[in-house]
Amino acid sequence: MLKVKQCIDEINAFVAETTTLSKGVAMNKYLEFFQTLHDEVAPTGYLGRGSHYSVLRSVVWHNNLQHPLTKAVYHDLAIIWDEDHDIRVIEVIELLYFAGLLTPAIIVGERKGSFTLLVSEQTVEEAGKKWLSAYQKAVEKITQSLYDPWLATVASINSRDYGIINDDLERVFQYLQTINMLWQLGIKPVQ
Repeated sequence: MLKVKQCIDEINAFVAETTTLSKGVAMNKYLEFFQTLHDEVAPTGYLGRGSHYSVLRSVVWHNNLQHPLTKAVYHDLAIIWDEDHDIRVIEVIELLYFAGLLTPAIIVGERKGSFTLLVSEQTVEEAGKKWLSAYQKAVEKITQSLYDPWLATVASINSRDYGIINDDLERVFQYLQTINMLWQLGIKPVQ
């Protein structure tokens, strides 16, 4: 267990050293194929147990339903962190990205050994509950393949049926909706 903790500390130190600059602010570069648009590295405010978030952007060639596109688009994704800023969530994001499974996601996070992936209500309406169930299984296959396997939950951002932050459900809902509104998460055209 001590070796695992030591490895995590080394990875965290590496990530802290690997930064990008945006608007004069140093930000972590979490993944090679992603740009960090916003990065809170420590607890902000009084929601949950030290909740804070980052927003990453990647270039993708699939829409929110994983259908191929003729032109590349941006995909903006928020990561909800708790007090320990556990960067193991980055491995899941990378595996989902390389498997072509990330484009439906707008918000992801890890809490107490469980990975949560939220999609837009529009995605659920367009794809249906059968698709959501199949997508949940595909995401869980990724999270179960980790060295330290995690359970996975896939839900609509409007469902309020997620444990991404340990706090009053209405406060969590408002926080996630605000992040989504501020950043217009998901797929958007390259401009």
